Amino acid sequence: MKKYLVHFSFLALVLCAGFGCSTSTAHKLNQLDLGMTPAQVKKILGDEYVARASTTDTNGAHLQLWEYTDKKTQEAYNVYFKDGRLSQWSPHGKLDFPVLTTPK
Repeated sequence: MKKYLVHFSFLALVLCAGFGCSTSTAHKLNQLDLGMTPAQVKKILGDEYVARASTTDTNGAHLQLWEYTDKKTQEAYNVYFKDGRLSQWSPHGKLDFPVLTTPK
């Protein structure tokens, strides 16, 4: 019986440590800076995003919209790029591109 208690305690400890190590997407967003490249954003937020839209605006700028979903809360966050640079991020909303400015 004591052997099972030790195994159960160890399993509980491993599970708690595993769940405690994951960081929410909302927390990771605080590490972003305007002007980052898509590769830099992936390094922080990971590769598990959905490319929701890509277009060229009337001035010829290339716009991209990525959506990340927090695995814990299922909240979605939009990440916008203009000409390959991070221009904006926000909680999930409309899929239309806002007016974006290129970071300097």
